[in-house]
Amino acid sequence: MPRYPLLADVLAATARLRGIALRTPLEPSPPLADESGAAEVRLKLESAQPTGAFKTRGAHNKIALVADQRRDIRLVTASSGNHGIAVATAAARHGMGVTILVGASVLPAKLERLRALETDSITVEIFGRDSDDAEAEARRRDQAGQAVFVSPYNDADVIAGQATVGVEILEDWPECEAIVVPVGGGGLIAGIGLWAKAVKPSLRLVGIQPAASPPMYAHLESGGTKPMPIAPTLADGVAGNIERDSITWKMCRQLVDEMAIVDEDVIADAMRWALDVPHLLLEASAVLGIAALRNRQLVSLRGLRVAVVITGRNVSAETLRQIIT
Repeated sequence: MPRYPLLADVLAATARLRGIALRTPLEPSPPLADESGAAEVRLKLESAQPTGAFKTRGAHNKIALVADQRRDIRLVTASSGNHGIAVATAAARHGMGVTILVGASVLPAKLERLRALETDSITVEIFGRDSDDAEAEARRRDQAGQAVFVSPYNDADVIAGQATVGVEILEDWPECEAIVVPVGGGGLIAGIGLWAKAVKPSLRLVGIQPAASPPMYAHLESGGTKPMPIAPTLADGVAGNIERDSITWKMCRQLVDEMAIVDEDVIADAMRWALDVPHLLLEASAVLGIAALRNRQLVSLRGLRVAVVITGRNVSAETLRQIIT
């Protein structure tokens, strides 16, 4: 049976990540509070992390633990973006080798960014058609004993690392009454929820997915975990199906109070708003919470103090041109 993270794991991750993951700002956004009807909104700017995204927390926590046991073993992961960057950075820190698998459908700009990280010990390999194929191959290599798979979400130590976002929010803003989180595989929201619901059970936890890729939304609606069609989306960082045995299915069902989906035009508008108002360059996955609040979809949060997790800034020039024009 897969291991689920515990509160003790989160506390250990908090200590382990000191000096590695930045304690990111929690920036007030009166304009977003006005538009959404919330009493107060603050943006948790994980986009300020050195790698440009929150993924550094989970990857560094997991790889530090593997390095303590077997520094000589090779790592493998599947990611065309922020998780791959974070795993490569963490592996280099511990002097470990890693193979980053990406599907053939990877955007050229993302492949180029990953290729720039290659060294004698860090390699990027194209495998299969898409991210689902790449992830299946990474798991196969792990099961065959060829490498240790660093999952983007289906791993207790990765989730414990991501949970430190929630630790910081509630330490810096104890009055917070709700947290809004972008959702892909569910590791970030599961980790935040694990900590936040233990510290403050009344807190409302809300997840947002793009309408083009809503597997966790569909699961909370119907209970199903079967792979579903995934359409192209600006928010490609959270796109794709979720492993059938992922621990995040159950964790999200237990911890998440509400899930919403946002359309592509609403996501693009949120990216433009981020540029125009708080002057933040953000990737599409990062603005899902902003999009849902500005679109007045989260009626349950009106009158509450709301933290919105802003997950990353690694947007390509091509995507930026697309949303501006």
